[in-house]
Amino acid sequence: MGRIASRLALAVLLAALTGCTEPAELHAFVDPPRGHVPYAARIMCSSLPGTYTVELPDGTAITSKEHEFDVVVDRLEWEARVTWTDGRQVRVENVLAEGTNTPPIILLPRINGDPYLWTLRPREQTLIDFTHRPGGLSGPESGVVYDGAWRVVGIRVEPKLKTLCGAPMGDSIFCPPWEAGAVHALFRGQVWENACLVYPLYTAETASNGRPYAPEALPGYDYDSARNRNVLVGVEFPEQTATIIVVVEDDWGRRTSASFDIRVAASTSWDSGSLPGDPEDPALFKKAAFFVSSPADPFYYRRDCPEVCGIPEAQRIYFLSAENAETAGKRRSPSCFGY
Repeated sequence: MGRIASRLALAVLLAALTGCTEPAELHAFVDPPRGHVPYAARIMCSSLPGTYTVELPDGTAITSKEHEFDVVVDRLEWEARVTWTDGRQVRVENVLAEGTNTPPIILLPRINGDPYLWTLRPREQTLIDFTHRPGGLSGPESGVVYDGAWRVVGIRVEPKLKTLCGAPMGDSIFCPPWEAGAVHALFRGQVWENACLVYPLYTAETASNGRPYAPEALPGYDYDSARNRNVLVGVEFPEQTATIIVVVEDDWGRRTSASFDIRVAASTSWDSGSLPGDPEDPALFKKAAFFVSSPADPFYYRRDCPEVCGIPEAQRIYFLSAENAETAGKRRSPSCFGY
């Protein structure tokens, strides 16, 4: 018996020395795992003897012997790392949480501040405003609906009958007083945020600062009273539809876009019945003589040259005349014009 007892004691001692224990398992999760950011939550971990360290997304760390941690989920995609150790074993687990915040909802903009106006008049100074206005006696709800900070990062206006190489030839957009990255507009003596000015069916040449020439004096834009900068001067259109396209960025960096079709009234001379051709295929625009290039291209091309279709729509710049293009530093394309 003494010999057996000695062997059992030796076995227990060897087990203790070699750490013959069950490996620890760490489980951790965020409760609740989803919510409207920012929201209070708790990281729940397996209850193990030892020390826990939680590394939060902002780089801070919390260390405790407790297995529960109060946290604030402050981003839409939230992840933290939990590390447990008892001095010998180390276990690591990542925990995730998700924001359920709804992206901005984009309703119709207001045209010239009028809740009931839904027509663009050719070449008239026009305000397109996405500021949120609740519905009521002043008209239906309009603009961007969102419970956090947001801003418009871009507005486009694309008339259906004004296309080149199958891509829209958009109207020129103005945001006076011009500031880098700002989308706002000076209209009737007031600066309207998240808005722009457009002169429907007006597409301008591009000035040396990369902005379109304005049809009248606007803060931050070149205005040339001595030379016409309207690429489509003299070109008339029948009544048509244009698409207003807007891109909104919220406080989480998400971008949401929306588009709205709006009526564009006919140009004056078309109204008088003096223009020939099918109203759905205005011959005058097809025959309009203008020139196309891009900021990086040393050459300019007639609108009907094949090279034009190789220029991405977003990079196209236009010139009313060859003289204007050459004054801007462009050269005639040998393949397009020949010599």
